[in-house]
Amino acid sequence: MSFFDQLKANLTNAGRTAQQAAKNMSDSSALKREMNTEKSNIQQKYLEIGQTYYEQHQNDPADPFAEQIASITASAKHIEELEAEIQAVQSRKADLVPVPQATAPAAAPQPTAMVCMQCGATYDTTQVFCASCGQKLTPQYPTPAAAAAAPAQTAADVQQQPVAPEAAPVPETPAPAPETAAPAPETTDAPAPDAPNTDSEA
Repeated sequence: MSFFDQLKANLTNAGRTAQQAAKNMSDSSALKREMNTEKSNIQQKYLEIGQTYYEQHQNDPADPFAEQIASITASAKHIEELEAEIQAVQSRKADLVPVPQATAPAAAPQPTAMVCMQCGATYDTTQVFCASCGQKLTPQYPTPAAAAAAPAQTAADVQQQPVAPEAAPVPETPAPAPETAAPAPETTDAPAPDAPNTDSEA
């Protein structure tokens, strides 16, 4: 539930509580006024009984005070009923609505293992550098689909799963140098043979 739903429920409950408290006070005040009226009646009857008793000087009040005694007894009984009703009114509670509970924010995902991106070695989450090549380790987190389908894996579980190492870069071999043509052998012009002298023979 959102914050506004909680605020709406709390304001509704506060209004209903204040309304119920005001109604309880109004009803209690009405009952107390009625009870005070009965008490005043009793006091008035006491005065009448005392005055009558004083005037007649009688030790047996059965006949002259019968009406006053009956009125006092009825008022006393009514007072007890009103006191019980006041206690019931004061204990009434407002009809509250349920307050929605705030949803706790989702916990941040924790890495399940540390992986070396250079050589592919896997370590638990306490390691920082690779023990083989010294490369700084990279944390490995569970994918959202895997986290929703199954509980998060522990570092030991991830460490048991082989991680394919990245292919090592192939060193470039230098191209062979172009072959140079061998120098052609030098040729020397041989002297032409002398022509036979035909004049001497003649």
